[in-house]
Amino acid sequence: LRSARAARCVASRGSPSQARVCSAEMSTSEAGMAGTTTNSLNVDGLLQWLLLQDLPWLPEGLNALRASKFKRGQSNPTFLVEAFHSPRDYTTGRALAKWVLRKKPHGKLLKSAHDVEREYTIQKALRCSGVPVPEMLCFCSDNSVIGTPFYLMEYVEGRVFSDPSLPGLSVTERAQVYEEVCQAMARLHCIDPAEVGLSNHGGSAGQHCRRQIKRWSKQYLEDWGREPHEKMMRVIRWLNTHCPPLGSTTEDRIVHGDFKLDNMLFHPTQPRLVAILDWELSTIGDPMLDLAYACTVYHLPRELAGVYPTFPRDTSGEVVLLEGIPKEREFIGHYSALSSLSQRPPLIGTWSFYLVLAFFRAAAIIAGVQARAAKGNASNSTSLGNEAMIGMILDAMLRAAMEMVDSPTDYDVSSVMPHAKPAHRIGLGPSERALWLRDRVAQFMEAYVYPAETLLIQHAMSDKRWTVSPMIEELKTKAKAEGLWNLFMPKDTAELMDDSIKPFLGEYGGTLSNLEYAHVCEVMGQCVFAPEVFNCNAPDTGNMEVLARYGTPEQQKEYLIPLLEGSARSCFAMTEPDVASSDATNIESEIEIRSDDQCLVLTGRKWWTSGAMDPRCRFAIFMGRTVGALSASQGPHHRQSMVLCPMDAPGVTVLRPLTVFGYDDAPHGHAEVDFNAVRLPMANLILGAGEGFRIAQGRLGPGRLHHCMRLVGAAERGLKLMSVRAESRTAFGSKLSSKENVRDTVAYCRVRLDQARLTVLYAAHDLDAHGNKVAKGSLAIAKVAAPRAALHVLDEAIQLHGGAGVCGDLPLAYLWANARTLRIADGPDAVHLTTIAKLELKRSKL
Repeated sequence: LRSARAARCVASRGSPSQARVCSAEMSTSEAGMAGTTTNSLNVDGLLQWLLLQDLPWLPEGLNALRASKFKRGQSNPTFLVEAFHSPRDYTTGRALAKWVLRKKPHGKLLKSAHDVEREYTIQKALRCSGVPVPEMLCFCSDNSVIGTPFYLMEYVEGRVFSDPSLPGLSVTERAQVYEEVCQAMARLHCIDPAEVGLSNHGGSAGQHCRRQIKRWSKQYLEDWGREPHEKMMRVIRWLNTHCPPLGSTTEDRIVHGDFKLDNMLFHPTQPRLVAILDWELSTIGDPMLDLAYACTVYHLPRELAGVYPTFPRDTSGEVVLLEGIPKEREFIGHYSALSSLSQRPPLIGTWSFYLVLAFFRAAAIIAGVQARAAKGNASNSTSLGNEAMIGMILDAMLRAAMEMVDSPTDYDVSSVMPHAKPAHRIGLGPSERALWLRDRVAQFMEAYVYPAETLLIQHAMSDKRWTVSPMIEELKTKAKAEGLWNLFMPKDTAELMDDSIKPFLGEYGGTLSNLEYAHVCEVMGQCVFAPEVFNCNAPDTGNMEVLARYGTPEQQKEYLIPLLEGSARSCFAMTEPDVASSDATNIESEIEIRSDDQCLVLTGRKWWTSGAMDPRCRFAIFMGRTVGALSASQGPHHRQSMVLCPMDAPGVTVLRPLTVFGYDDAPHGHAEVDFNAVRLPMANLILGAGEGFRIAQGRLGPGRLHHCMRLVGAAERGLKLMSVRAESRTAFGSKLSSKENVRDTVAYCRVRLDQARLTVLYAAHDLDAHGNKVAKGSLAIAKVAAPRAALHVLDEAIQLHGGAGVCGDLPLAYLWANARTLRIADGPDAVHLTTIAKLELKRSKL
């Protein structure tokens, strides 16, 4: 894009939690081996140091490094470091690995400047917070290695937009870019510094603005070393006079310090933010300064257009914004709606202060660049132009600050800044961890799952459909390597597991509540193949929870670990063809307990045993009526038991696959299975005789909710496809999206979908707060509402697509068939409506 310059960034390869970081493209004159100048890198010293460290991410056979300096960055020099087997591979072979190195510059430095250790520490603390930051690989404070302290991070591609007008993007893309920037800023400011171990990385609470004035005044005077600018001194005096009193500003948060568009790295082809760059100025302080710094582009004079990031102005001096770019008030208002900073003071009379402080700091930094260039220790003095151009930029910054001093922008910004906390900090919204994982899953889906969807469907329809697609196994390996594995396992269930089992959960498995997982699971529901990719697929999820909660250590070792690893599949044998199995007391299959022989004998026929057709299916959890050990005098809810039954046990016969509206869901499948006098050891009994109903209720509660979560995601995808279709299709002389009936349909679908989503999220919250028994009413409501809402949305999406909607070229028909089935599976609507009615009538009697 003409408006962007290519960029490099860090990508996740070794650690599943790694985010991304970038630096702008290199000039060709800077490429090659490092020399001896201050802007070069001692690669020999770096190589020797690396080889002496115990670093698991170092590639085998590393014997040579090549360093190239990046263009961007006025303060801390940044290098691309490439690893090779030998120098001969510089031109003939591919690099073993690529990293990014940031270091302090050489020369005399101010005590508080160029703090690369601060950069490293803050980014490392934020890596699992939901803020897109790089994975820090290592830090070295030893000056003898390359001459100054440094740190390393990994490397990948991305885009940095230098022109805030984004002229090379579409209207939709421009809007999305600014949405991403706003969301990232709000997400950063939502984090409590103490929660990520950064409470000690700032000065006195509430004193951030005063510290900034003092620090940059001192640095300007020390850096400049000559007669100070009269305007600069006037601005300093004004800031000291107008600094908000202690206690009048918002609570301290993590502040980036240089939050602007050209410090954001975006996906190479999509308007999606993947990393925030340049954390040298980060601290704990007033987040409003980040907001003001991001808004300076709305106030800079027109002569800076094309020289420094700013918006153009028309002949009258008004800012000109391309379509899709928010106005300043809109940007501030949206940030406020997303941020969690409660009790924020009104900005009447203070917004000008934050803008002046932002301009003053920028002017001090630019003055420092000019001074360091004169001293010969600037990281990259040429990237802002020659000394005359730097002087022009400095003068423009001071003039912008003086305009604020003389004519403060005191419009009522508070009118668009609600004080209420957003959903992602309280109520039903995602936590920071859930938000981060949801974004990671969404990115993985975009990168790997959706591109594979067509091929996976073709495999499922081919004559090899009852074999496992190698692509699925490859995707599972990738997801597992990135830590996106077993995310369904609730935190409270994981805490019950033996310590020897927990490592098999993966890095983030067993860390989420049901509410947190709901936000992640919704994303998985947008593709029918996705849950298996992340090892979050039914019925394995329910079976794993059963084993985690009720299984013995021996049962967990033999049956749970393979499921957690993803090396095996399982099925749940409950439903029977001859009885209404939604009432578990009707189950006729028998589990005979033979005390003399110390064995169990299973007899009965099951159907809709999902997963039994899969060649990886190792065992079934069989539910049947207990005979032999319990008499008929036992209550109806204490006659059922559950048993672990290997699928290769003598007497187990898979009779046939069943189809769902013509789909056989190969290779997973839904089977009719015959159990004919299957003899098993007593050790295969789960929890105890007569505990089947208790286990079933514990299993089905979260399982039902997982289905609802995925249904919301399926409906969301249907609505997206519908909207795209409406915008791209023309009929009877106009786009479908311009027709009133289509607009109404889209709107009603959004209403139904959001109603269902909130119902599901509340049920997840209720399950977390009160447990399965107390939450049965909200679970039942979700189980009724989610399938019906999804069916409505998907049906309308199919209708709008016409013939394309009912064929296999799109996922709509498959998603609809799955949604329709879930009005029956895990309990039909009638059962759940009965539960809801009973609870409602009971409440009416109170």
